[in-house]
Amino acid sequence: MKSPKVVRMVLFKHGVAYLERSGAADGPFELSFRIDEMNDVLKSLAVWVARGDATVGAVAFDKPEDPEQALARRKLRLEPGLALQGLLASLRGRRVSVSLDEGPVSGEVIGIENAPIADGAKRLRLVLRAGDGQIALVDVDRARGIALDEAPSRADLEFLVDRSRAATAGESRLVRVALSGTAEDLRVSYVIPAPIWRVSYRLATIDNDVMLMGWGIVHNPADEDLDAIDLTLTTGQPVSFVIDLYNPKNVARTVVEETSRAAAAPTQFERAPMPPPVAPRMMAAGAPAGPPPAPAPAMAPAPMASAMADGAANASNYADRGEFFEYRVATRVSIKRGGSAMVPLLSRRIPAKKERIWRVGQAASPDLVLSFDNESGAVLEEGPAVIYADDVYAGEAMVPYSARGTKVRLAFAKDLAIRCKSSARSQSVASSLSLNGEYVVEELRHEMLWTLRAESDHREPVDVVFEVPKITGRTWDPAGPQPFETTANFHRFRVTVYPQGAAVLEPVERWPGTRSIHAAQLGAQDLQLWFDRQFLDATTYGALAEVFNHHNAANLADAERQRAEREREEAWQKQSKISTQLQVLKDAGPEGELRMRYVRELAAAQDVVNQCEQRATLLRAQAEREREAARQKLSTLARRR
Repeated sequence: MKSPKVVRMVLFKHGVAYLERSGAADGPFELSFRIDEMNDVLKSLAVWVARGDATVGAVAFDKPEDPEQALARRKLRLEPGLALQGLLASLRGRRVSVSLDEGPVSGEVIGIENAPIADGAKRLRLVLRAGDGQIALVDVDRARGIALDEAPSRADLEFLVDRSRAATAGESRLVRVALSGTAEDLRVSYVIPAPIWRVSYRLATIDNDVMLMGWGIVHNPADEDLDAIDLTLTTGQPVSFVIDLYNPKNVARTVVEETSRAAAAPTQFERAPMPPPVAPRMMAAGAPAGPPPAPAPAMAPAPMASAMADGAANASNYADRGEFFEYRVATRVSIKRGGSAMVPLLSRRIPAKKERIWRVGQAASPDLVLSFDNESGAVLEEGPAVIYADDVYAGEAMVPYSARGTKVRLAFAKDLAIRCKSSARSQSVASSLSLNGEYVVEELRHEMLWTLRAESDHREPVDVVFEVPKITGRTWDPAGPQPFETTANFHRFRVTVYPQGAAVLEPVERWPGTRSIHAAQLGAQDLQLWFDRQFLDATTYGALAEVFNHHNAANLADAERQRAEREREEAWQKQSKISTQLQVLKDAGPEGELRMRYVRELAAAQDVVNQCEQRATLLRAQAEREREAARQKLSTLARRR
C-alpha cells in the first residue's frame, strides 16, 4: 500500500530533522531511506495508530550487506544478458513444470545446453529427468512459462527479486512496516540527519525605527518531494548523537567443550501456558499509544508597521516550547527532492538609532552602527543582515544570537567623515606608607591618563562613542569623564562633536599597587619625599632617619671589611709565591742570603694577614651591631604606630 505522506517537519540547529507522516492505512507499507539515515531511523522510528482499529507489527528493514554479494553467496547472481540461463542453472536438482503448446512437461532440472542448429545458431534446451530412467529435452524457445514446483525454489526466486531490487536501489534501503487492520489515521515519526537551517535578515530604516525582516533558509533532507507540509524551525538544541544500530554487532563467546559421558534419557520439563497475545499499538519505546498531543496554540501575528513588510505579513507564528523557541511557518511549504527554500519568519517594526562607535586600536574612522533592543518578540538566531537606508543598500552586518529584550548593535559601514585617535600615558603616585617587619610598604595609585579625540567633517552635530578596553581591578577617577555603559570587555564613553569641529575626552583610569622597600635600601630622597607629602610625621621621620643611618653605617663597615679581606687575599697570594721560591733555594752562600730575605718578607706578609683578619672580624661585628640597632628601632617604631 502507499505509505503515509510527510505532513510535518521540524528542523533543528544541530544537524537533525524530525519528520512526521500521517494518512489512512489498511495494510503493510514501505518507507525508503538512505544508508546514512538508517542509524537515526532505527534509533527514533515510532509508529502508532491515532485513529482506527489497526495494530502495528514488526518493522523489517534491508540488511546492510551488499545485495550483489548476498546473491553470489546463494548462487543467484545472474550475468547481464544471461538471466534465463543463470536462473535455470540455479534450479538444478529441483522440480519444475514447463508449459508447452502440446501440454506441460514436469521433472527435475538436470541442466541446460546450447544445442547447435543450422547456420551456426544455437538453441537453448532444458534437460529434465521426467521419470525413472527418462530424460526429457525441452526447447526453452517453445516454453510459454516455467512453474517452480518446490517451495525452496520459490523462496530463492523471492530472494532473487528482493535482493535485485535492493541492488538497483543504490544508496536507498527499504523499511517495511507490518500493519493488520484499518487505520483511519496512522502516524509515523522519525529523525534523520539534516543540514542546519539558517537565517538571513533585512533591516530597513524608517524614521527612528527599523523594519526587521527575517528569512529562514532550509534544505529538504528527505529523499522525496515534500508537498504542503507544516514547517517548524527551532532554536533548541536537544542532545543528539550517532550510534551504529544498522550494522550487526557480534560479540566473542567462550568456547566450551562438552564432557563425554554415558548416554542418559533427557529430562522432560512441562511448558507453562503462554499469556494471551497483546497487539502492539506502536513501534518505539516511549512513544504514545494514542494520538499525539495537540500542538501549542500559535501566537497571534502583530500588525505590520509599514507597507514595506506586506510581503512578509503573517510570515510565521513563534513561541516558546519548553526550553526551545520555535518559528512555525504560517503557510504550508513544498520543497522538491534535493531542493531548498527560503521561508519568511518574522517582520517587526521596532525603535532603533544610528550610532558611531570607535574602538581604541582601530583605524581612524568609526563604525556606523544600527542599535536597537530586540523587541520583536522572537529569539534572533545568528545570521547575516543587509541594511537599507532611505530605500538604498547601506551595508552588511552579522546579527548575533539575541534573546528577547537584549541590546543588538550591528556595525554595517565606516563613517569616513570622522577621524578618531587615542593616546595614553601612565604614572604612579604614592598614597600612604605602612611597616611590615623590616620593610616599608608604599601604597601606590597607578594612573592611566587617556586622551580620546574625535574630529568631524559633518555639517551637523554627531555623537561618537569610544570603546576603551576593560581591565579587571581598574576604576575611573570620579573627577573625570565616566563611561555611560560597560560591557564584558569594554567601557564606553560618549562625546558630542559639533559641526566641522573636534572634541576631546580625558578620562583617568586608576588601580592600586604596592612597593615594598627593605629598610636597608631606604634612601635619603625617599624619606624626604614622604615627609614632604606628609606621609611621615616628624617622629617617624626621625626614627626612619636613624634606621637609615644605622644601615648606612653597616654598609660602610661592610665596605671596609671587604677591603680588609681583599688585602688579606693579596697577602696570602704573596705568601704563596714566597713559599714556592723557598722550596728551591739553598741555605748557604748567596742563595742563603736571598732565602733569609724571603723569610723576612714571608713573616711581614703573615703580619698583614693577621691584621686584616682582625680588622675584618671587628668590622663584621660592627655591621651586625648597626643592623641590629636598625631592627630594634624599626620594632619600636612598629609598636608605637
